[in-house]
Amino acid sequence: MKNKFIAALACCLLVVVPQTSAQVRLKDAHPNEICVSYGVSLLGMSVGTVAGFANLLGDIADEFEISSGDNIRVHLGGSRGIATLGYSYTLNKTWQFGASAGFSRLSVRLSDNTGEFAPLAADMFNFMNTAQVNWFRTRNDVFGMYTKAGIGMWIVNYGLMVDTADERSGTKIFPAAQLSAVCLEVGRSISGFLELGVGMQGIVQTGLRVRF
Repeated sequence: MKNKFIAALACCLLVVVPQTSAQVRLKDAHPNEICVSYGVSLLGMSVGTVAGFANLLGDIADEFEISSGDNIRVHLGGSRGIATLGYSYTLNKTWQFGASAGFSRLSVRLSDNTGEFAPLAADMFNFMNTAQVNWFRTRNDVFGMYTKAGIGMWIVNYGLMVDTADERSGTKIFPAAQLSAVCLEVGRSISGFLELGVGMQGIVQTGLRVRF
C-alpha cells in the first residue's frame, strides 16, 4: 500500500512540476529584451528632429553671418524616419531599464530672395538610457500596456554646400529625450508594439520585441 502511494505521488510530481516550470519560464525567465522599431510623426519626421534642426540651422546662420534681414527660408526635404535598436532588462514585474540607439537622415534647402542659398544634409544619431513602467498585463501575458522614457544625447553630422567649390561639414551634439506615454504590446516571447509619444524617436513608433 505504501509503495502504491509513493508511486502515485511520483506520477503526480512528474505531471505537475513540468507544467509549473513551464509557467515560470514563460513569465519570469526571459528578463532580457531586444527590440527594433521605426518612428515617425504625423508629418513624417519626429518633433525632436525638427527642433534639433532649428538649433543646428541657428548655429549655421551664426557661422555664415546670416541675419534675419536676409530673409532666409528653410525648405524641408524627405525624411526616412527614425530606426531604433534597443535593449532592456526586466528588474521586476513593473520596472525595466535599458538603452537605445537611433538613426535618422534629413535634408533641407536654404534659400533667400535671389534663389537657392545652400543644400544641407545631416545624418543624426541618438543614444539614450531608458526606463519603462509596465502598468497593465493580462494573466496570460499576451497583451500589455506601459509607459517608457529615455534621456541621452543627439549627434548630428552635417554637410553644407555653400557653392560648388565650398562644402562645409561638422558635428553638433544636443541633449536628447523621448517620452512615450501610451504604449501597447501584443505577444509573449516575440511581440509587436505600438508607442505614442514625443521626442527624438518619433511621435509614433512601431516594432518587434524578442525576449530571451
